[in-house]
Amino acid sequence: MKEKNKNLIPALVIFTVVLICIVWIAVQQLTKQKGLSAEVRVSGKTVMTISLSSPSRNVINGANGIELVAVVSDGCVFVEHSDCPDKICEKMGKKASVGDTIICLPAQTVIEVIEKPV
Repeated sequence: MKEKNKNLIPALVIFTVVLICIVWIAVQQLTKQKGLSAEVRVSGKTVMTISLSSPSRNVINGANGIELVAVVSDGCVFVEHSDCPDKICEKMGKKASVGDTIICLPAQTVIEVIEKPV
């Protein structure tokens, strides 16, 4: 009898971990806020607001002569290309939740997802 209980414990642990993961993913998806636009700031000044509701390609003239290309696709914004030397902004991925930001320090540019519609 005790042998059966020992075999059951790993299965219960695995089941519990999988269940917790499923619940966590569901909660993340349900509470995820979709931003309606992305505000672009260069050197602290807002230079444009981009709607996330329709696909677009936007050229941003950052500081120090650095040009960025911000793309909107599937309700997300991301930096497709930047003239900056380190390209970290290109690696920051797609952003769609209110408060998400993409930052390019050499260009002194911040792209932030906001709720305000364009």
